[in-house]
Amino acid sequence: MTFEILSTPVNSPASLIFQQCLAEVVPENRSLNSAMNEVGGYFLNKIETSPLSKDLWDKVLTQTKNEKLITQDIEDHDPLLNQLPATLKAHFRNKDIKWKSFKDVKIASILPKDNDEKLELIHVMPGAKIPQHTHEGNESFLVLHGSYSDEYGKYEQGSVQVRSDDHDHTPVGNAQTGCIGLAYTHGKIKFSGKFGKLLNLFAN
Repeated sequence: MTFEILSTPVNSPASLIFQQCLAEVVPENRSLNSAMNEVGGYFLNKIETSPLSKDLWDKVLTQTKNEKLITQDIEDHDPLLNQLPATLKAHFRNKDIKWKSFKDVKIASILPKDNDEKLELIHVMPGAKIPQHTHEGNESFLVLHGSYSDEYGKYEQGSVQVRSDDHDHTPVGNAQTGCIGLAYTHGKIKFSGKFGKLLNLFAN
């Protein structure tokens, strides 16, 4: 499987994080190695250089030995983190996931909204339905845990769906597992079902 984010600047932090998570969830997707390298390069360029301490190597070894303990601490902080790629676990380290709940669907922002570009964690409860909608721009959705289905098919862990404003769908979480996914979007969500006009007043 290969993946290309439509109309996305390659140096966009949201785009890079999305591709990094995709590479973790689907490691056989070797075409994303360059994107992973860009993620590291982006953040390294943000760090000011400083002299190396004499005990740096000892600190690295200690951190490596404690990696499992650190991961466990993160997962204990919020059980849902156990279902996330390492990139997102690190992002939420020592933080509470700030969920916004909409009945049986929860949404958490990964990064601050940049114009119309958003990166969000979506948690759809078992059997829950997201009202019929489309997007003014593109939506890329990576299934991290569980599965969901819509008018176009069923999507398991590791699958990616890229939707344009031509796609109008009603996602439904798996009846047993629900679905946790990472949504990378451009443009506002636009509800189009029976109560679309009312829902659009509260969306975005």
